[in-house]
Amino acid sequence: MSIVNIAKEAVDTFKAGNGTVGTTPQKLATINWPALKHIVVAAAAANGNTITVGSSAGETTTGFILAAGEKTPPIYVDGTDRIWVVGGAAAQAYNWLAN
Repeated sequence: MSIVNIAKEAVDTFKAGNGTVGTTPQKLATINWPALKHIVVAAAAANGNTITVGSSAGETTTGFILAAGEKTPPIYVDGTDRIWVVGGAAAQAYNWLAN
């Protein structure tokens, strides 16, 4: 079996979306969009508090903590339903890109 470095493989398309989250963890997107390579999540620059990104509702307290304007490194998962977000306060906005 050969090994393929997916980070170096070209893809023809990507999906992008956005949302808002409060202090209750929720999945990144209401529809599971597939990712061929990775997903990046960014906290909106106008946020007044943090957004935490994790792999489950329980792990949103120990995941990537994003201040306003920050983004995660590429997260190598196969779909948006594998990522959860939670805000440090109500109505924290985020954007995501699945490549």
